[in-house]
Formats: sequence, C-alpha cells, structure tokens
Amino acid sequence: MFNAVKFLSIFVYTIGIFFFEWPFIAVFLLINIAAMFLCRLRPLAAVKYILSFLPFILLAASFNFILGFVQHALYLSARLILICNITQCYKKVVNTNDLCRTIETLSKPLKIFNIDGKDISLMVSISLAFIPVLRRDFEQIKTALKAKGMKVNAQNFRYIVKPFFVSILSRTNEISRAIRLKGYQ
Repeated sequence: MFNAVKFLSIFVYTIGIFFFEWPFIAVFLLINIAAMFLCRLRPLAAVKYILSFLPFILLAASFNFILGFVQHALYLSARLILICNITQCYKKVVNTNDLCRTIETLSKPLKIFNIDGKDISLMVSISLAFIPVLRRDFEQIKTALKAKGMKVNAQNFRYIVKPFFVSILSRTNEISRAIRLKGYQ
C-alpha cells in the first residue's frame, strides 16, 4: 500500500508540474530538495543523472526557442530537470519488483474492461529489463563504428540507427517467441 502511495504521489507531482506556473515551480524545487535529502541522494549523483538527459532537455527547449517561445523554453527545461530529479529519487527508494506489484495493484479496476493488471505489470517489467540491454547494444554499435575509424556524429547517425532498430526488432521477436513458448497469452 505504501508503494502505491509513493507511485501515485510521483504521478501527481509529474502531472502537476506542467499545470502550474512560475511561483509554484519554486515549491516543486523545494519538494525535490526534500526528496533528495530523504532518499540520501548525493548532489553530484543528481547532476550526473540530469546531465545524461541534457541532450533531450535541450532539444525540447530548442524547439520552443526556435518557435519564439523563449519563456516557455526556460520553463520546460526547468520542469524536465525537476522531473528527472524526482524520478531519480523515486528510483532510489523503489525497486523494479515493487514497482511492478504496485502497477498490478493499481490496475485492478481495469478488470471491468477485461484488462488484467498482471499483463500491464509484465509489460512494465519487460520494458524496464530491456533498457540496459538497449543501452549496451547502442554502446556496442558506437564502439564498432569508432573501431572502423568513423566519428559518431549527426552525419553518421544513420549508421547507428539502422543496426540499433534491427537489434530492437530482433529482441522484441525473441521476447515474443519466449512468452508464447511459456504459454502466456
């Protein structure tokens, strides 16, 4: 039950951060600082985590900046940074099994629509287990290109994307086949 409360509070926090304007962003910042303190997250670890998402944050902000929404670009960047930080805090206090059980528990009302919470939980656990595998594949492709003397930049991005998506599709087929062989419908 406590995990469900944590999950719902993070969900409400994430949704709420996009509905409030500047004075409330400071409140969300205070909540983030308190969460970092409570889960004993070191500031340097938080900065490293946010830096790993920085290209995506800058991309989203740059689109708004190019379209002429400078203030909106700044707010969006601040919001995304706060969401990355609170997500890291949540990830530090909840493991994957607890998250999947929580999602299964919260999905029980969907039985009315003939949706099983175990199916949703299974999809979430497979997705979470898939992320490190995809990261490793991506790094292997980059290393292979560097070994061939190619620079990893925007011009050569297609040489990364093609094998990466082929890898994703083949792994998806392997997982689908394995699930079917185990008799899961």
